[in-house]
Amino acid sequence: MPVRTIAVKMTTTEVAVLGLLTRGPMSGYDVKKQAEMSVGYFWDPAKSQIYAVLPRLVEAGYATSRKVAQELRPDKQVYRITRRGREALKDWIELTPPPPDPARNPLLLKVFFGDFADPQAVLEQVRARCVAAEELKAELSRIDESSTGRDGDFYPSLTRSYGHHWADAVINWAKEFERRVAERGET
Repeated sequence: MPVRTIAVKMTTTEVAVLGLLTRGPMSGYDVKKQAEMSVGYFWDPAKSQIYAVLPRLVEAGYATSRKVAQELRPDKQVYRITRRGREALKDWIELTPPPPDPARNPLLLKVFFGDFADPQAVLEQVRARCVAAEELKAELSRIDESSTGRDGDFYPSLTRSYGHHWADAVINWAKEFERRVAERGET
């Protein structure tokens, strides 16, 4: 077997959609719903991105599409991953080095320039992020409980573990933020 050394050039949204199509034939709407229930907590493509990506995957030979008639609704396009698409997904996973995590975080930008705002307003935004992290942990725990022992859940469970650790880090940082702001006498 020849050694593969060329990384596959796909956007991360193309990869996410292609990966979701491994679960079975789907319309663009179905892909969006699957993303929300699976990868959405770390990769949440906009509906417009999904609908733009699907024809490109067909054009590249990574997916096929067919029109399906529906009663009382317009026809819908249903997409299915091809063998070539599965190979491209596998190659992308194995051969494409991931870029570093993006360093864009609007909350941290607000905190960085916090001296120019009401400390209480900044604190409230940090508290809101903490609440969102707690909600994420609760949602991930619900998914963990419903997924226990299911085939094909090993790697998804590792992404949920990352989500738990990330949320814990946000919660711990928010507590430290609040403590340090209080020590400074700004609350």
